[in-house]
Amino acid sequence: MTRPIAASGNSRSPIAAHPVTSAVIAMLVIASIFFSLYVPLYASVTPKVGDFPFFYFYLLAYMPVVAIALGIVIRLQKRLRPAAGDQGGTAASPGEVTK
Repeated sequence: MTRPIAASGNSRSPIAAHPVTSAVIAMLVIASIFFSLYVPLYASVTPKVGDFPFFYFYLLAYMPVVAIALGIVIRLQKRLRPAAGDQGGTAASPGEVTK
């Protein structure tokens, strides 16, 4: 008979452990992609903002907004990761470099 693997207290993945944070991350990334790919939203010349057609103004306003949104995503992803001391002496995860 096989023995169950002893868990160190937290056997759930970070995504399963924090579903609200994961949902916020997904919504921010999906919204960033959607608003850049949904062309009818900004493909017009008629509403001008100053001397700029709306397309150029939209891009100038959209890029900083996306940078802020993706910065929030990075901070939220860092909160999902376990602290460096929580792993004890276990081996590194796949793709992780150890010293």
